Amino acid sequence: MLKICGNKFDKNFWLATFSLVGTTIGAGIFSLPYAFAKAGFIIGFIEFTVLVGVVLLIQQMLGKITLQTEDKKRLAGLTASYLGNLWGNLVMASVLFGGAGTLLIYIILGGGFLSLIAGLDIFWSSMIFFALWFVAILVRPRNFGRMEFYVSSLVIFIIVLIAVFNFGSVNFNNFRGFDIKNSLVPYGVILFAMTGYSVIPKMEDLLGGNKHNLKKAIKYGTLIPAIVYLLFVFIILGVSGKLTSPDAIVGFSQALNSNFIMYAGALLGLLAVAGAALSYGVYFRETLWYDLKLSKNFAWLITGLIPLSLFIFGARDIIPVVSIVGALFFGFQAFVILLIYKKIKKSKNILYYAAGAIMLFGAALEVWFSFVPIA
Repeated sequence: MLKICGNKFDKNFWLATFSLVGTTIGAGIFSLPYAFAKAGFIIGFIEFTVLVGVVLLIQQMLGKITLQTEDKKRLAGLTASYLGNLWGNLVMASVLFGGAGTLLIYIILGGGFLSLIAGLDIFWSSMIFFALWFVAILVRPRNFGRMEFYVSSLVIFIIVLIAVFNFGSVNFNNFRGFDIKNSLVPYGVILFAMTGYSVIPKMEDLLGGNKHNLKKAIKYGTLIPAIVYLLFVFIILGVSGKLTSPDAIVGFSQALNSNFIMYAGALLGLLAVAGAALSYGVYFRETLWYDLKLSKNFAWLITGLIPLSLFIFGARDIIPVVSIVGALFFGFQAFVILLIYKKIKKSKNILYYAAGAIMLFGAALEVWFSFVPIA
């Protein structure tokens, strides 16, 4: 019988693990090949390797903070408790702005993939996706955990199938070269794609009485998406080359001249985005509910209205939004987690300072270079 952590197969462990996997493998995966293509595969791979290590470190620290805290609080509430109200308010602002941007990205991409499948106008496809998602975030956490497990497993299976059947079409010349002026393009996209700490407090709930397995669940839940991402980038960039598109799927299907690939890829995209949108929507609603003390229904209403308003008023450009949300808002939140952990553990480990420097430096550069159009 399958063993894990010295015990027989633990269903709750894998529900918790795949809640992180499902939250992580979302909209970001489809922007990664384009970001790697702009900077060059080697530059993208180096940044990816470093940032995966940093994100794993930070997410495990948040897990320890969550276990040490008795109250049901999300990041903003944790920050206020350990660092004071000023820091708590700053984190809440970053959660609101970053969360709105994240949910906006899900609506745009989800609508785009639904449009490819159903042949509907992309605006109305986005509206349909939004309506279904808006209702779905009312699902109870336990059901949400099971859904993440099945959806994440199916997404990974489809990516593996795409890789296996299209490996022979990979052109290794597409991995050569680099562009220094676009070297920062992958940074924010990678950070956005890899960050899943919004769901870590929910992972604690899903583990039930086995909370001691949280560190291992975070490790698996972080590294599984990283491996899947690299496989996806390898196949999409290797096949598409200069045709690599911001949504990955259109350029890939054009390179293969295959409508089947377009439909299969769009289905993959819809599944991945829907799963991540569900878990992040639950997190965003519960942040408003637990930390801002809004009523349950009003928190749900605000969760939907903010991204919907941004979409209706014309905010629909994926790559810049992904980069800013990843580097600025998620980067800032990661830095705050480091501050909380340092206060709790009083650690002087140089890795924590290095991770903090990467977050701050990367956010500053991302904001600076966001004013320079991508060539």
